[in-house]
Parts: sequence; structure tokens; C-alpha cells
Amino acid sequence: MTEVRLHSNDPKQPTRTWTIGPRAGAVWAFVLLAAGNLAFLGLMAAPDLLHDLGRSADRLSLRESAKVSAEAFESVQNRYGKLDTRLRTTELFLARVAILVSVPLPAGLLAPAEEEEALTPDRLEGNVLRLSRRLRTLELFRRAVAEAPVAGAANIPSRSPVEPSAAVPTAAFGPRTSPLTRAPEFFPGIDLAVPDGAAVIAPAAGTVVFSGSVPSRAGAGWRAFGTVLVLSHGESLRTVYGHLGKPLVRAGQRVQRGDRIGSAGHSGMTSAARLHYEVRQLTEGRYLPLDPRLFILDVGWITAAEIGNRPPAPPDLDLPPGLR
Repeated sequence: MTEVRLHSNDPKQPTRTWTIGPRAGAVWAFVLLAAGNLAFLGLMAAPDLLHDLGRSADRLSLRESAKVSAEAFESVQNRYGKLDTRLRTTELFLARVAILVSVPLPAGLLAPAEEEEALTPDRLEGNVLRLSRRLRTLELFRRAVAEAPVAGAANIPSRSPVEPSAAVPTAAFGPRTSPLTRAPEFFPGIDLAVPDGAAVIAPAAGTVVFSGSVPSRAGAGWRAFGTVLVLSHGESLRTVYGHLGKPLVRAGQRVQRGDRIGSAGHSGMTSAARLHYEVRQLTEGRYLPLDPRLFILDVGWITAAEIGNRPPAPPDLDLPPGLR
């Protein structure tokens, strides 16, 4: 039998007494011994426990840092892609303007896009450096274009002859297989599918040199274009409009950029409303065709690859004398 007394500091308070029997004493002794052992083991294991807790915290911190870094890398990658697309669009537009004003293109201006590969931080850094060099080249090129002397700029046919949003190119400048004869031929302009009666406008100031049905002496190829109109933009440039439903101007008439000169139709050898459009330049006494998409600056119907690999027209594709 064990008696436990608790004396208060206040002499007025009674003494508290607990009596513990042999069995209860054994239980309490076992509990105290177990608690002591547990406390001892805890103290022994505390350094390892603290170490494991620290490593877990470090792993969580690294995982969070990796997630933030991945999100930041993806954001930079997306911004780089958008900037690269905008830069290529600007390069293409300036290249077209430069061709019109006879400014030579700098080397590598319209370089093809690199093949898509897994982008790493090192590759992204290299891409950014190349992008900065391209921006510098583009800036110098822009200055050269801006400083180029352009005589008769109002006579350069630089806009679409029809509303671009209502036109779809169906045939492009260059070599092809004729849809009629199935023989190889060189197509001298572009064909645009348009609504019947769509307005055809002058892409630049000029003078009407021909308006009406193509004369028989021009040849069967020209008669296929039906009703044709030809504008003179100074001595060296001509624009040609075929498959017209109705011309609204006559030979000798002066027109300004944006004036309506006719309506699209399906005259000649075509089953649907369309406009055949050509740009021709005087070259060694002949009016030879150029890709008209180079001149149409208000819509992107030509790609960088097509500019870099544009084919020259054969010398036998001269404008007939009656249409000059």
C-alpha cells in the first residue's frame, strides 16, 4: 500500500491524499517506465526525424520551383512564337514593297522557318539571339526601303482590283498544266473567283488603252478571256483584266486609284464569275507578265517561299500590239 499526499502552499487548505494499492502501483510503475522509454527513444530519433522533415520540405520546395520554372518557360516560348510570326509577316510585306520600288532584298531576309524540335532553354536562348539579329536586319532594310526614291508611286498597282474579302484565288502565276488542253503552259496572272457583278477597281492611277472584246488577231489564248480591259500605268507598266461582265470605261479615259472600271462576270471560257488579272512590265521592248500577287499589298495571297522562288515569265508571253 502506497500513500501519496499533496500539501498546498496555503496552510489553510487541507492536505490531499491518494492511496495506491499494490496492483495500481504496479500499473503506474509500468506506465511511467514505458513513458520514460518512449521519451528516451524519441530523443534518440529526433535528429533523424528532423532530417527527414527537412528533406521533405526541400522536395516540396523544389517541386514548386520546377512547376513555376516550367510555366515561365512555356510563357516565354509562346511569346517567342508570336513574335516570330509577326516578324515573318512584316518581313514578307517589306519584301513585297521592296520589289515594287527596286530595292534589293538582304541575304536571309525570307529564310524558311526551322523544323519544329523539342525546345530546350539553350535552344530558346539561341532562337532569341537569331531573332534579335533578324530584327536588326529588318530595321536596316526598312530604312533602305523608306529612303528609296520612288517616282510615280501613284501609278504602282498596289491594291487588289476587287474586294479581297469576297475573292478567292483559283489559279496562280507560274507554270502549270492547262485545264483545257492538258498541255504544259505558263499562266501569266491570277484568277479570282468573285460574285457575279462584283466591282472591279483601278489598283492605281492610269489610262485605259483597251476596253472590249479581244480582237481575233490577238490569238485564241487571249480570246478565252472574253471581255478585256487594259490600263497603262506610265510607260512601263500595264494591268490586264479579263472575263469582265461589263467595262465601265473607254479607251483613252483617265482613271484614279480606286475608281470603278468594270464589273466581274463570266465572259470568255469560264463557267463561273471570275476575274483574270495580270501585271505586265516593259522588258527589252516586251510587256512581260510579273506575279501580280507581289503588287497586291492589301492582302496576303503570296508566301515568302513563292517570293524567293518566283519563276520568270517566258519571253514569248508578250502583250499583243492591239492591247498595249
